[in-house]
Amino acid sequence: MPTKAPITRAYCVQLDEVLSIAEARRAFFSLPEPRSRFDFLCSSEACRALGTKVTAANYDKQPNETYKAAHFRENPHSSHAPDCEWMADEEDEDADGKLPGESEAEARQRHARRKLHDYIDVFEPPVERARPSADKPEMPTAPTRKPTGTPDEAPAPRNEKKSANQRTSSLERLVECYRQARLELGDDEFKAMRLRVVGEGEMPLGAYFKAIKYAKLGNANRVLQGGALLVDRYGSGFKLKFYDRIDNKPVFLYISKEQMDAYRFKGYLDGLLREEVDYFRVFAMGELALSPSGKSLDLRVADLRQLVLIPGIKKAPATEA
Repeated sequence: MPTKAPITRAYCVQLDEVLSIAEARRAFFSLPEPRSRFDFLCSSEACRALGTKVTAANYDKQPNETYKAAHFRENPHSSHAPDCEWMADEEDEDADGKLPGESEAEARQRHARRKLHDYIDVFEPPVERARPSADKPEMPTAPTRKPTGTPDEAPAPRNEKKSANQRTSSLERLVECYRQARLELGDDEFKAMRLRVVGEGEMPLGAYFKAIKYAKLGNANRVLQGGALLVDRYGSGFKLKFYDRIDNKPVFLYISKEQMDAYRFKGYLDGLLREEVDYFRVFAMGELALSPSGKSLDLRVADLRQLVLIPGIKKAPATEA
């Protein structure tokens, strides 16, 4: 039986846990080289009992290496169980026009979402963790098994409509949803996309993202974004400098060696920083503060789950004269 809803989570055989495609990529690039691709089964236990395979595309590539976003899709050689969570409800999600009880705005959003590999309705910002001390770093630094049902991507309740229950606390997944929506949707379709942020309420998806040049001192409660250059490395730590200024002051993002070493996906993030690219697109949730000298601003990110880096265009290899 074919699926109807976009598959946003799958069971990774090698890691023995259910992952979003963003988590799969972080886990993959955290492995030492040479790496082997993961095998995926459907997240539904009934489907896994049938051996239902799921295809994962582009999770083994960095975002700057492929035009198509990383995503899960149905494996044409595997069938899903009738009660699979990715089966459509009786109210067909592919229906044109309005569904019974649906508003015009909800219909526009549903039509726009059909063009996306993944979408987010509800975002629960990750709770900040205290920065680890040098003598008590948070461990582990590589992927470990999490109990099924407790990943960043928690399954939606079966008695609720699937289209209204794509919930995540993964900033990376939210960023991928935002980037794909900007790429794949027209202006009116993008404006129709809504996001409910836990603790704040509902807003347009685009309103939750703010360009760094428009940010103010303090905690913005928004995803700040902007292009930045890697200006220094401190062991595994690093410093980025944004292209845009605020009040004519340069803006920096500094992550210490201790903070990097305590990060579960250190290998993934470190690999991104080693890419020979012209710039990085930064998406971060943090606090803007004046530096001790008062001559610059610091974007302070307390938890690396609140930071997403997208590499820019790879630099062309130097040619001999």
